[in-house]
Amino acid sequence: MTRQDEQTHQRAQYKAPPSSSTWRHRLCRWFGVLGLAAASVLPVAAQPAAIPQHWISYAQLTSNQFQDWLSDPTSAAVVRLHTALADGLSKTLALDVVARVWVAADGRVERLEFPSLGNAQADADLRTVLMSQLLPESPPPDMRQPMVLQLSLSPEAGKP
Repeated sequence: MTRQDEQTHQRAQYKAPPSSSTWRHRLCRWFGVLGLAAASVLPVAAQPAAIPQHWISYAQLTSNQFQDWLSDPTSAAVVRLHTALADGLSKTLALDVVARVWVAADGRVERLEFPSLGNAQADADLRTVLMSQLLPESPPPDMRQPMVLQLSLSPEAGKP
């Protein structure tokens, strides 16, 4: 073997350490494979569990009861609330309010959160109407809280 052949042979046997970009490339490929495997499993694991029907039924009952209370023309708080809606908060359109509701075991609304209606008295009246009466049924013992309910407030609902 000539000296040049020996040097070529030695270079062929010597493997330079991979550059950092090569390692990054290999790691990305490796993590990419793991990522694909995780992505194929993740949607199944990330899907929320089905909501039990008795929770849905209770939320509907609560929402319907709230709408009834908000339509009671004999309640001073309801009349003030709808007057505030008619006077400027929502002159003709219904105002949809998303409320988070916690209900105690006895059917009493113990906590209520909703975005401000833009009028302190209207906020207080809505809170009074929804928290001053007992719901006709207790929540299911296994029900997660808060319930998130959408209430539709309209200026005409509280008028006699």
